[in-house]
This record gives sequence, structure tokens and C-alpha cells, in this order.
Amino acid sequence: MAKEQEEADDTRERLLNAAIEQFAERGFYGASIAQIAGELDLTKQALLYYFRRKEDLYSEVLRRIADRMLNAMRSAAKRDDTPQKQFEDMMLALYEEAKDYRPGTSILMRELLDNQRSLAPEETWYFRPFLNELVAQLDRVEALEAQPFSHKLARVYQLMSSIEYFAASTQVIERMYSADELAQVLEVYPTILTQQIRQVFEQGKA
Repeated sequence: MAKEQEEADDTRERLLNAAIEQFAERGFYGASIAQIAGELDLTKQALLYYFRRKEDLYSEVLRRIADRMLNAMRSAAKRDDTPQKQFEDMMLALYEEAKDYRPGTSILMRELLDNQRSLAPEETWYFRPFLNELVAQLDRVEALEAQPFSHKLARVYQLMSSIEYFAASTQVIERMYSADELAQVLEVYPTILTQQIRQVFEQGKA
């Protein structure tokens, strides 16, 4: 029984990995259950044994991406640092996650920009707790604590847009210029991002 459960867990994990690649490439509506199952030489019916609907599979993919992002930024924040330094390190960690995990970045961009599941139930809005946690971190910054939620959410979105768009565009930069040029851009981008983050704090003082 334990072996059967282990095999079932392994199949479920491989299905999720295949689904992430398909959703990243084709989006929610472009990817199909048959394509995802075919990646593992399974039938559509076999995939539906693990996930009853494509919506359930996509929802689990989003949850995993959101969890990865939450874990990355939480791990980066040192307890003894100032709130400003913690926020800065959290955003830089999110950049590294976005750069190193391209399928997740592509899916996040599609989800936030294309509104792929406009009728999705609120309990599957997995990126909202993630955004709320970043806003809550800005609540701890003295220069920003008195600002309304909407102002801080806008600042978070500004930074996230920069991070996700850049991370999703690295292959385009390489194709238009060269691998060497991309390497130099990747080297300087964290410095530029840090400057953008610190501008948020300076703007709060104004």
C-alpha cells in the first residue's frame, strides 16, 4: 500500500511539473488536459483521476508558484534587520526567484496581466496573500506606515512589474543583442532594482 501511494504521489508530482511547463508556454486556455497527460504518456482519464478539472490543476500550479515566492522572500528577511532592509532583501530574493524559475514567472505574468480566470473563486487567489505580506512589510517602515493601503500596494506593484517583466524578457535581450550583453545586464540589474526600492522609501518621506 505504501508503495502504491508513493507511486501515486510521484505521478501527481510529474503531472504538476508537466502542467507548469504547458501553462507557462500556452496559458490556461491554450493548454489542454490531453497535452499535459501526453507529456507523461498518460491518458486524459488518468490525469483526471488526480485532478477532476483543468481548473483544479491550474489552481494547484498557482498555489505552488505563490508558495515558492513566499518562501523565497521570507527566507531572505533577517529578523534583526530594519524593516527597510528586510523589504529590500525580500524584493531582491523575489527577483532571483523570478530569474531562476522562468515557468513560474511566465505563469505569474499571464495571471496578473491577462486575467486568465476572471471567475475564479476568491479562495484560489493565491497571489493576494503574497501581495498583502509585502504591503504589511511596508507598514513597518516608518516613512510609509501612515500611507493608505492603496499607495503601498501601488508601490509593491511597481516593483513587482519591474522584476517580473525583466525576468521574463531576458531571452529577448539575448536574442536582440548577445549572451555577453545579457550577462552584463544581469550583473547590473540588481543594483538598479535596489535603487528603485530605496526610492520608494525616499518618496514616502516627501
